[in-house]
Amino acid sequence: MKKIIVAGAGHGGLVAAYHLAKSGYDVTVYEALKRKDMGHDWHDWMEYSAFDDADLPRPDEDMIYTPEDQCFRNPKGNIRLNFPHPDISIMMDRKELINYLISLAEEAGAKLEFETMIEGPITEGKAVKGLYLRKKGKLSEVTGDLVIDAAGMYSPVRSKLPATFGIDNEIDKRNIFHAYRAYFENTTGEYDTPKYQINLFHMYRPGIDWIITKEDYIDILIGKFSQAGELTQKEIDDAIAAFKKDYPYLGDKIVRGGRLENIPISRMLPMIVADGYAAIGNSAGMTVPLNGSGIVLSMKAGKILADTVKGANAFKREFLWKYEYEYFTRLGKDLVMIDIIKNLFTYVKGDVVDYLLEKGILTPDLIAIADGAPLNLTPDYVIHLIKVSPPLVKLIPAVAKSVKTLPLVPSICAKIPETYDEAKVNKWIKMYRSL
Repeated sequence: MKKIIVAGAGHGGLVAAYHLAKSGYDVTVYEALKRKDMGHDWHDWMEYSAFDDADLPRPDEDMIYTPEDQCFRNPKGNIRLNFPHPDISIMMDRKELINYLISLAEEAGAKLEFETMIEGPITEGKAVKGLYLRKKGKLSEVTGDLVIDAAGMYSPVRSKLPATFGIDNEIDKRNIFHAYRAYFENTTGEYDTPKYQINLFHMYRPGIDWIITKEDYIDILIGKFSQAGELTQKEIDDAIAAFKKDYPYLGDKIVRGGRLENIPISRMLPMIVADGYAAIGNSAGMTVPLNGSGIVLSMKAGKILADTVKGANAFKREFLWKYEYEYFTRLGKDLVMIDIIKNLFTYVKGDVVDYLLEKGILTPDLIAIADGAPLNLTPDYVIHLIKVSPPLVKLIPAVAKSVKTLPLVPSICAKIPETYDEAKVNKWIKMYRSL
């Protein structure tokens, strides 16, 4: 029986664990947190059909919430674009969702070991053979046929792989978003319309804030691009104070959350497999670059990975490449353009963001894909983007590279080799990194 080790109880890793355990594999998931501490203490939007695409039973209806209609606003405050949430989207409590996936994996036969720190990978040549673990202060080793790396953006597995593996150890600073999120009391039960309002470069800080006004609480996120430095407590306090001026029913008491988190906002890493190794979820850069949403992508990737693994005699890179190819061609390639557009925000200031909205460069459609709406970057949109970009290039020379690469995205993404050939793959990776 093939032994599968899952490093971290991430969404994608749990989906893969569920399917592989259900198919008779010996699967063990190692997670640093206690079971009761799993999942962020907030709700998130996702695509309901993700459960179907991941071949999972849908959760009970009482776990499902309807998302709010949304709008987003520019820093100046003179543009407010309203758009309804996609019909295919839902909202779930993150703790309920992760525990639901844990239960499915356990029921399928996967074993979960909580409060187990992952120290790093056991490697031999260019192959991963297992993990170094620490539990209750005691070091140990576990070996297996395949390590699925679901340990997140700062994965101690991926970050400690030798350079010879050709896998990025670190996530670029431009692809990290600092976010504070808390649910405050609503002192009167009032709310605004639409309830969910996204503020781009709120108070001209390089980032994204939102406020969701509901009768029983007010959900606030304060975010800043890592490229602009750490998110400070003063910036958080100032943003909340500004919201209180516009929403006088925003109370002082925090009823849920209140934590500062680092969130990846990246496209897929150029190489996510090796002999005995496959990265998934945040470990692989599987997020929507504009807002960091990655649950749906990770869940779908879990099914793709499990389907690739089933029936394999040996988990060589040549074989696991099928997983990377399938994920990229189905899901990852559509987010490369979004990543390039996101990178514009890491260079610009608030007045340029005003320009982006005034000229229709940033549209509701780009935001809506985070809720599961299909990507619809038409040729006309790309042409429009190039036409209105010259002022940006004059203001910020670094933007020129992004503008020039936009027309190349479809052709380079289409050139990913279907089967693994080291020379061809390395050539494609070089082109992919150039975008």
